[in-house]
Amino acid sequence: MFRRSVWACAVWALCALGHGAAAQGTPGVPMVDTHNHFQAGKDRNFVAGLKAALREMDRVGIARMLLMPPPLPQEQGPMYHDIEDLQFALKDAPGRVALLVGSSLNVMIHSVAPQDVTEAVKARFAARVKAILDQGAVGLGEIAIHHVSIPAMGSQHAYEFVPADHPLMLLMADLAAERGVPIDLHMDLVPEDMPLPAALRPNPLNPDTLPANAEAFKRLLRHNPKTRFVWSHVGFEPLLTRQPQRVREWLKAFPNLYMSFRLNRGHAHPAAALGPDGQLKPAWMALVTEFADRFLLGSDSFYDRDGVARGGLEPGSNQGLRALRNFIDALPLPVAQAVAHGNAIRLYQLPPLTVP
Repeated sequence: MFRRSVWACAVWALCALGHGAAAQGTPGVPMVDTHNHFQAGKDRNFVAGLKAALREMDRVGIARMLLMPPPLPQEQGPMYHDIEDLQFALKDAPGRVALLVGSSLNVMIHSVAPQDVTEAVKARFAARVKAILDQGAVGLGEIAIHHVSIPAMGSQHAYEFVPADHPLMLLMADLAAERGVPIDLHMDLVPEDMPLPAALRPNPLNPDTLPANAEAFKRLLRHNPKTRFVWSHVGFEPLLTRQPQRVREWLKAFPNLYMSFRLNRGHAHPAAALGPDGQLKPAWMALVTEFADRFLLGSDSFYDRDGVARGGLEPGSNQGLRALRNFIDALPLPVAQAVAHGNAIRLYQLPPLTVP
């Protein structure tokens, strides 16, 4: 792991130059996007979706992506898919795609109450984890601990909640540590019980009060210090609870915790990494520089035959990807290289990038 003092010195030296990569940004630094999906449904043409994804990646300089199913709480017809449905991508796009899979695991976790987890349930869960990893997944995900339902995604966009220290979550942490793979988590942070924000009230699947989940998540992170977790969607999230100072506190307290940036749009709220003008805020620049070895990119793009179906500002948009590109270009060179691809390659044990 990189030492923060080294990063601070490197960044200071580059910035002190007043010219070159640090002052002008770092266009051309290749990116690894660690959080992507296919837009499933009636048209499950994943082959066409992969071709569209590769086109969009080339436009913004994404050298490799990690592809995963979204975290559904149950096997919801054509929306549901797992590693067996994604294996083709490794053959069709060698070197450009890696798989990060856990949809069947998410269903199992959300289907069994904590008090009902028996040894037989644990055995089935462990067997499925092994089967996923044996088929080449470089990690487990996306796993939902707390996932609010977004009205813009439709009335069936699931609300999901399980205690972060659910017995199957703890078992997953141990199994991931044994195999040396990370876990990608979706957890909308609720530091203490809070009323449902007004913007989420149009979807009746959300409860009127969101339950606190921070303490249970801390117990999960402490359970096995060897387990590495990637907490997705920092920088653009519906509850706006991960402000820079709070993120700093979490990263200081838990050395096994990483976060991936989703930057679909800017907002004036401190929890949004980009301002309304689309520029990286100074507080976030300072945070990323301080913890340059703990952040990754994770656009949360949903690809179909036409490109980015979800994940931009409107259907067919790749503005979320371009926001990641602009974010990386704004960082000093050593920080940009770490966040854009170095941390992902190290964490997921990916082959080095071949850069012309």
